[in-house]
Amino acid sequence: MARPAPSIFLKRGSTFSLGGYVTIPSGEWTATSEIKDNKGNLIQELMVTLESPVNPNIKWAILLYADAADTALWPLGPLSCDIRFESGSNVIYSPTFIVNMVLEITDPQPTLVLSL
Repeated sequence: MARPAPSIFLKRGSTFSLGGYVTIPSGEWTATSEIKDNKGNLIQELMVTLESPVNPNIKWAILLYADAADTALWPLGPLSCDIRFESGSNVIYSPTFIVNMVLEITDPQPTLVLSL
C-alpha cells in the first residue's frame, strides 16, 4: 500500500515559509518548486533559496517561500508541491507533499466597534 504524501496546513493569506536541510551530492545545484492544484494547474512558482554547505559532509540549507499577498490568492483545499534539484544533466525530485489551504478566520483589517 502506498504511503500518503506528507502534508502541512496553511491559512490563506499567511506567509508560506518552509525551511530545512537536504542531502544532495556535491556540485553546482539549483532548485525550483511549484504549487499545483489537483488537476495539475500551476498556482505559483515558489521562491527557492538553496545554500551550499561550507563542508561537503554538511547538508544543504533550503527555504521555500511565498508572501502573504500571494497565498491570499491560492484556492482552498489540497495543493501539491515538490522540489526539483538540478546540476548539469543530473535531476533529483523530492517526494511530493501536500499544502492544505484552509480559510482564515480573523479579518486582515479588523473593524473597530465602539459601544457607548
